Amino acid sequence: MGARQTGKSSFLKQHFRESVWYDLWSSHEIIRLTKAPYLLREEILALDPKALSHPIIIDEVQKVPELLNEVHWLIENTTAQFILCGSSARKLKSNANNLLGGTYRLYWS
Repeated sequence: MGARQTGKSSFLKQHFRESVWYDLWSSHEIIRLTKAPYLLREEILALDPKALSHPIIIDEVQKVPELLNEVHWLIENTTAQFILCGSSARKLKSNANNLLGGTYRLYWS
């Protein structure tokens, strides 16, 4: 999480080119995953093992906080690793029930 327009997404795109990417700036993705957050789980479970060797990136995760339940389940039950990126931790704290307590590491650069 960090301030808007500071290069978080650009940094990730440059350093994690092989990663599966969920871009929640896309209204199609927001609508699709808001209506059915379980699609994230289904799509990741269907990934090739080679794709799972790279972290899965969800950009602007605060736009669909319901995805955090799916991410939590995937972290606990698969080898999938995630990078969650966004600009509004406050929105996540106020709207999400699951803040992934104890299931993640934070990396700052």
